[in-house]
Amino acid sequence: MIIALNILLGLLLTPSSTNSINNYLEKQLKDYRKFEYEITSPRNINENKFVLDESREFKVERNYAYMPVNFISKDGIKKKGLITLKVKLFKDVLVSSRKIDRKEPLNYSDFSLVEKEVSSLRVKPIYNVNEINKYRARFSISSETVLGKNMVEQIPDVKHGDRVTAIFNKGIVNISFDAIARTEGVIGDVIKVKTAENKMYKAEVLNYQTVKVIE
Repeated sequence: MIIALNILLGLLLTPSSTNSINNYLEKQLKDYRKFEYEITSPRNINENKFVLDESREFKVERNYAYMPVNFISKDGIKKKGLITLKVKLFKDVLVSSRKIDRKEPLNYSDFSLVEKEVSSLRVKPIYNVNEINKYRARFSISSETVLGKNMVEQIPDVKHGDRVTAIFNKGIVNISFDAIARTEGVIGDVIKVKTAENKMYKAEVLNYQTVKVIE
């Protein structure tokens, strides 16, 4: 992993402190290709002795990270605190190579893996390229756009107009009949179906060809 270090406000750390921070961040940020950081607070960090506190949670919120430490006073008393870092986090993301229309199924061939700084992105990128074929565009996606989770939706197991088998169970009554999906949904969703007699029912999607009438 590549690390770039900048320390703001003219602060200087000892080599051992710098190494301990770098090693800690390498472990905490191991899922990123590289990262850069600047220490923004405390302002007088070079005047404080500290040890990293791995019993507490390391947090990242957009382009800021909060590293738990114990500051050590001159008389040896430990006090819990945080070192605030301004970070740049880099990771491979999916970038569209062409315009993708609304409701169009996604295909890996329409995207490229590009290393981007993700800490400043307004969207939450999709990293799992193996599942991309399960999704379609929720709205039109322009070319050269980082693919975000808010831009996609799962391809429905049952689509509008699909012929399905509807089953109805109540007590000892168990029947099934053919129906047409009037809305769409994935497994577990409740959709509307219509019979040949134009009766409408609400039904839970069980699979791509079967629904269970609930009312």
